[in-house]
Amino acid sequence: MKTIIRGALLALWVVSGSGQAQDAEFDVGALIDRVVDAYGGSALTEMRNYEIEEAYIGPNLNQSWSPALTDLNKNNLRLIHDIEGGQAYFESYFKSRGGIFPNLIIASGEDAWTVNLVNGTYGEAQSGDPYTFGGGTMRTTDTLLALELHKGRDTAEYVGSASWLNRPHEMIKMQFPLSPELTVFIDAETHLITRMTRENPQFGALDYVFDDHTEVDGLMAASKVSFSVAGDPNLIGTGRRLRFNRNLAPDTFALPEGLEAEGERIDVSEMVINRLAPNVYHVGQNAGFSIFVDTGNEVVGCGGYPGLTDRLAAFQEATGSHKRLSYQVVTHHHGDHLGGIDEALSLGATLVTVDNTIGAIRDLSQLEPESSRFLSVNQRLTLGTGKNRVEVYDVSTIHSLSNLLFYVPAVRTLFMADHFGSPYATGVPTANRNTVSMAAALEPLDLNYNRIVTAHNARVYTARDFERSVQSFRDFDCPDDRPLCSR
Repeated sequence: MKTIIRGALLALWVVSGSGQAQDAEFDVGALIDRVVDAYGGSALTEMRNYEIEEAYIGPNLNQSWSPALTDLNKNNLRLIHDIEGGQAYFESYFKSRGGIFPNLIIASGEDAWTVNLVNGTYGEAQSGDPYTFGGGTMRTTDTLLALELHKGRDTAEYVGSASWLNRPHEMIKMQFPLSPELTVFIDAETHLITRMTRENPQFGALDYVFDDHTEVDGLMAASKVSFSVAGDPNLIGTGRRLRFNRNLAPDTFALPEGLEAEGERIDVSEMVINRLAPNVYHVGQNAGFSIFVDTGNEVVGCGGYPGLTDRLAAFQEATGSHKRLSYQVVTHHHGDHLGGIDEALSLGATLVTVDNTIGAIRDLSQLEPESSRFLSVNQRLTLGTGKNRVEVYDVSTIHSLSNLLFYVPAVRTLFMADHFGSPYATGVPTANRNTVSMAAALEPLDLNYNRIVTAHNARVYTARDFERSVQSFRDFDCPDDRPLCSR
């Protein structure tokens, strides 16, 4: 299906491209001026601030509990951007089967903080640039696309005309900060933006559709927005409120009271190499980590985030052994954990997985792996022999129908993905429903582990860290002073 959709989009570009040469003298600046006028003229170009509040539901594509059935998530968010004062506020609540996951970022001048509403702590944000943490929300707002089109008029490129919903449109490629190029569809009569597309190198064509334009504070804005990935619905708007050029409360960008400073974060900007034993290493960077074990005859790995080749190279350099990766254990079917699978296949590895994950791998792989490249796990599998062996266990949790646990008995180390972790060097990791569910799944296995490493974090945890995390679990209840959370 995805190939057909991308083919249709390509056909649209071919038609548009054929008209580009004919329209070489097209006055892009004049079209942009008409867009600016349609959206409010000086009210747009002299925008001081804006507030976006949105509610979405969407299919949990490549992240559902079962590969056979896509479940839904809910996401409520709010972005306030004081353009004039250089300040921004971003608050969101992602609601899934794993619970409610709040996120709060505040940037004010040279200061930028992340706030952990679950723990009541705050820390320094990685970036105070509103386009870093709010860019996704900005792109869902056609009014802001019109503003960025105006700001980047010198680099805007006319790419032809097209029909969209049976209405003639003009298309312009434009720059957007910290984003690949965008293509906006401008209604030839109203000069309002009704659609925007962009390419994501991992997921393909991203499509934004804007509908029911209405006047808000002297500017035009779409009151309905939907977002698709490779032709499949991803976010469906259920509520939207926009405000422009209002008087902002003085404490809008102030750090909430009663918070404590967070602990020290582990620096993962460079490759982190944890030596667990002479033949066992936990290696990774940013949010992607793998474990590698040299069993004597071969190397067995687990952790399939993109960048697997680089992580394996770091392991080889650290050990001085250049045995090939013979087996790559695939923890579960979620798309982000399959991002490095083609790398594993290119390295010659056999993929160790459960039968119901093979379909997800085939869907996302560009290499069309043969059946011989898979080794199925039925509850338990052992790779290697003796003290250097690796044991693989299949457990079911609320996070995923099937999760493969990677256990190295000789060093009493367990590797898992998504259920447990923390960016901090010390302290009790915050548990969620996934963590508690994994603890219940681990109990009957009675594994003699004393260390845990994970697919997302650099820290090497103790079994006691995991136990204390589970014991301290409390479901997140929406605070009374944060109504956005409860919607």
